[in-house]
Amino acid sequence: MATATGKTHCTICGKEKATIRCSGCLNEFCYKHWEPHRQELNKQLDEIELNRDLFRQLLNQQIEQPNNHVLMKQINQWESDSIKKITKTAEETRQILIKNNNQYIHQVEVKLNELTNQLRQSRQEDDFNEINLCQFREELNRLTEQLTKPLNISIQEDSSSFISQISIVRSGEL
Repeated sequence: MATATGKTHCTICGKEKATIRCSGCLNEFCYKHWEPHRQELNKQLDEIELNRDLFRQLLNQQIEQPNNHVLMKQINQWESDSIKKITKTAEETRQILIKNNNQYIHQVEVKLNELTNQLRQSRQEDDFNEINLCQFREELNRLTEQLTKPLNISIQEDSSSFISQISIVRSGEL
């Protein structure tokens, strides 16, 4: 507040003196305290510029190395986890197939052994005719077909995904 002498009170020391008003904070400073106030403002500006330089470095790193982005790491982790799930499921499914296939082959082998015994017995006893030969041939064809065709098992893919989906969602502008 200006007095009759044209002097005001310094915000720092409170003395009535000739002052300079800061257009930023609107406080009055005597000449003694004006320079420290300006030095403090310069110090704050230096700090802002330093932080801006650090931010520029961070921005340049993201431009030069986009794979180091935190969300890119999240995507990579999702991919790795999904591959592990797929690999585990594929291995479990292979083991089930091998087990079922071994049981199936064993059944075919038992039928082949029965046919082999019938053939040996027919030859040993010299007891066979065209009807027997046709039956043997048909049984051998059935066994061959069973062995070459896929089992009574098939691969079924579920259309609903067992791996969680991932997508990018933007929310607003910068």
